[in-house]
Amino acid sequence: MVSRTLPTSLILSLALIGTTACGDSGEAEASSSTFTTTMTETGMTMTDSAETGTASGDGDGDNTGDGDGDPATGDGDGDNTGDGDGDNTGDGDGDNTGDGDGDTTGECFDLDQDGYGANCAMGPDCDDEDYNNHTVDGCANCADMDGDGQWVGCDIFDENKPGPDCDDLDFNVFSDEGCANCVDGDNDGVWVGCDQYGDEKPGPDCDDGNANVGLGDQVEICNGLAENCAGEVDNAPPNEMCPPEGVDAPNVDPMNGWDCDPPAPGQDGCVIVGCVEQYFDLDDAVNNGCECEGTPRTDSLAACSDAPQGYLGAVGEGEQLADLVVGTVPRIDNGIGSGREDWFSVDFPENDAVGVRPNTGQVEVDFAMNQGNDYRFQVYRSCNGNAWAGSLAENLNANSVDNEWWFYDDHQFGSPVNNAAWPNTVYIRVFRVQNDNTCNNYQLEVRRLDN
Repeated sequence: MVSRTLPTSLILSLALIGTTACGDSGEAEASSSTFTTTMTETGMTMTDSAETGTASGDGDGDNTGDGDGDPATGDGDGDNTGDGDGDNTGDGDGDNTGDGDGDTTGECFDLDQDGYGANCAMGPDCDDEDYNNHTVDGCANCADMDGDGQWVGCDIFDENKPGPDCDDLDFNVFSDEGCANCVDGDNDGVWVGCDQYGDEKPGPDCDDGNANVGLGDQVEICNGLAENCAGEVDNAPPNEMCPPEGVDAPNVDPMNGWDCDPPAPGQDGCVIVGCVEQYFDLDDAVNNGCECEGTPRTDSLAACSDAPQGYLGAVGEGEQLADLVVGTVPRIDNGIGSGREDWFSVDFPENDAVGVRPNTGQVEVDFAMNQGNDYRFQVYRSCNGNAWAGSLAENLNANSVDNEWWFYDDHQFGSPVNNAAWPNTVYIRVFRVQNDNTCNNYQLEVRRLDN
């Protein structure tokens, strides 16, 4: 309250009533403030007051002194935020969005930080979790169809989705250079010029003008050409280059069975020169290897001896050896010790008979099988002797020499009686005499008849 004393004795009381026009009725409503003046002889006293009973002196009815009518902030904006902008958001920008930018659009919402999103100046985002796409087309078409790590159809390409791929259906290319230059000029299945190489397009081809040359360090093959792109023709050992790829070639000697002799550049030059023991290459065809099996050395000998592999057994009177080995000597005989022969031994014990000589019976050897009539045999009393020595030859059948042989206990060719020594043990040599390089078979037959 403020009081002033005037030098008059007049006392005047005034009541001032302010009205405001509001509402639909147009009636005046009384304000909540009054003004009173009291005048006396000694002076005049003036008092003003508000409905709240405050006395800040700013005329706004609160205690802040800012004249804005709110009692808390003291900022003069008429709200309780304390930001002075006249709204209730507290951001001081004069709008109700709360983003402090002075417009009413709201805050830009951009999760993937590509500049696009809800309420963003650059525009909306079709997928706000994918940095590479924001347009509808990008979201629909961004793909890596061939799985090569290169993309097409994206709005943005980066290290996560590099691109664009020049051909998204071909794993081997993605750059413009790759799409233009990835070729197999010599049609050997090995490629050059691709961005990358895989199962469908292996490479690079070290010489795409030569169908016989492919990858950089390929295994050399026997064909008169260089497969390793180093200009070295058939430089590997023959056993490493042969047989040709995809060929089995059975029974070829794995250590020294091959030679390399191409008839012309680009033609296979693998030649079989050695077989495993007792196998033979008779037709010079690589595909079937050493196709003819000779007599097994488990059942025959390559030279005369008493070794058990060639022993046929002992034959008593009235007996016959059964299931003798089926043998093969593919090449024509060229002499004792040449290897083109089979040796056997058999015993005819003299005392293994009903009685003593001249009652020991008859021994016989012939062929149970002789395909092509290709084989003959010789009988020896000892390995170091001669064929048919010791009167063995006297008992040959003159019409089938070397095809069959028999020996009688007491056989007369006139007089005196034949006193040739009984053949307790004989050695039999079998050999081929015709149809060279064929795989015909033979089988011996050995028996002893009663006297």
